[in-house]
Amino acid sequence: MTSRFQWQLRATLALLLPFIACGLQWALWDILNPFVWFLFFPTVFFSSRLGGWKVGLVATLTSALLVVYCFIPPQLAFSGKATNNLYSVVLFLVMGVLFSLTHHNLDEARRRAAAALEETRQANERLQASKEQVTRLYEQTLKLDQLKTQFFANISHELRTPLTLILGPVARRLADPDLGGEARAELEMVERNARLLFRLVSDLLDIAKLEAGRLSLRYSQVDLAGLVRFVAANFEVQAAERAITFRVATPGTLAAQLDPERYRRVLLNLLGNAFKFTPRGGTIDLALQQGEGTALLTLSDNG
Repeated sequence: MTSRFQWQLRATLALLLPFIACGLQWALWDILNPFVWFLFFPTVFFSSRLGGWKVGLVATLTSALLVVYCFIPPQLAFSGKATNNLYSVVLFLVMGVLFSLTHHNLDEARRRAAAALEETRQANERLQASKEQVTRLYEQTLKLDQLKTQFFANISHELRTPLTLILGPVARRLADPDLGGEARAELEMVERNARLLFRLVSDLLDIAKLEAGRLSLRYSQVDLAGLVRFVAANFEVQAAERAITFRVATPGTLAAQLDPERYRRVLLNLLGNAFKFTPRGGTIDLALQQGEGTALLTLSDNG
């Protein structure tokens, strides 16, 4: 049954209610007399509820006419001698209009509430779909992270092997006492840069360990001043080639408890960025100072 047919059925019933009430009141008039509006007030109430405000107004007018012509003689209802009857007709019409408008407002409120509930339901469905999409994206991101971590681990292991094979022969050549000064300096530079590359490869492996939650710091007692000077020495050739004034100021020794490998990598990154952004002929200053139970490392450049 379509909604339009249902409305037509309710409207027809609403319009018939005044006549049904009139027939019942006529049959029971000996009991209800003189209450001429007894059955018609609930009639217009239910008529406006069933058929809407327009049908309710028609039912109100129909009920008033039936009462006037069936239970209040017209000559009494509209005569100046029976003003109470006229007032009762007007009051009935006013109440019928109020019933109709009230039901109309209630219907509008119900429709708005139903529309709001429908919008809420659709919003919840969209939100649920968005959550599912976010969950799928998160799972895909986790898979990509796992693949990236595995890639870093694999490439780190692959690169460490040839670097180890390079460092071995270089170390044996440097152990030769007959090696000349110039050749020794070049091999030492090769060794320093090979070890630097080895440490960078180790960084990739540490990324895999970090994301897997297996990376931990290894503290030891080290000479921090010597460590800073050793790391800074890797950039002396680059400073000379680009005419950069590279000044390193440290105490003779400075004992500290730290993870030397992680500290070395942090310092390498800092110096690498300084040399990357410092123009040719610029200045880079690296200074290590000792405080009360602390060590302060400062790096400045004009890049």
